[in-house]
Amino acid sequence: MSGDGAGDRNASDGPRALSERPDPDDHNARDPDEHNAGDPDDWSVADTEVVWENPYFAAGYDAVEGPDGAVQRWYWIDPADVVAVVAETDASEVVVVEQYDGRLGRSLLTCPGGGVDDGESFVDAGVRELREETGYRAGEAELVSVYYPTAWARMRQAVVYAGDLTLGAPDRDDGEHLDVYTAAPAAVLDTLESRSPAFGVGLTALLAAREAGLLSFDRS
Repeated sequence: MSGDGAGDRNASDGPRALSERPDPDDHNARDPDEHNAGDPDDWSVADTEVVWENPYFAAGYDAVEGPDGAVQRWYWIDPADVVAVVAETDASEVVVVEQYDGRLGRSLLTCPGGGVDDGESFVDAGVRELREETGYRAGEAELVSVYYPTAWARMRQAVVYAGDLTLGAPDRDDGEHLDVYTAAPAAVLDTLESRSPAFGVGLTALLAAREAGLLSFDRS
């Protein structure tokens, strides 16, 4: 939808090169007469409504006014941040877990992980979740990536790489039932991709670790 402003662009203008994208943080370079869809200064929250809460998250909406003055409701839930752990054994295998998920009604094969506690770093949360779910203790761990997995769930998803593993007893929550497996990174990736639809958390974590040069996916 385009407005009536002189600087507004419409569909007939066609796409621009990404290199021409204005920096939303560079206010000196911004044309005050041009509305850029991604510029947060062109959008304002007129009202926020929490419609439901439980011990794990709140749900509600923001009434947001856009560059053209129209107000829309943007619905959200507000859970805690989460972390997925790419754990590599001394044998250069990756640790994965399988468990049933009642929300999707199917079993999920993915990387270990879970919620981040208040005041806890992503790395500390990843090390803790790895130990609790699988029994593996990490002698080293590092943050690989942080991203938003979706816009309507206002949480951050982190990827942590863990190595120098020592196997011990897991410390799972009551009712938490997991099977733990290890395999070469390429075999794990192939297995995750073979499921239809695939579960994105594990795939994204493995690909982020590969992009960071932490895993080898040699299939020879």
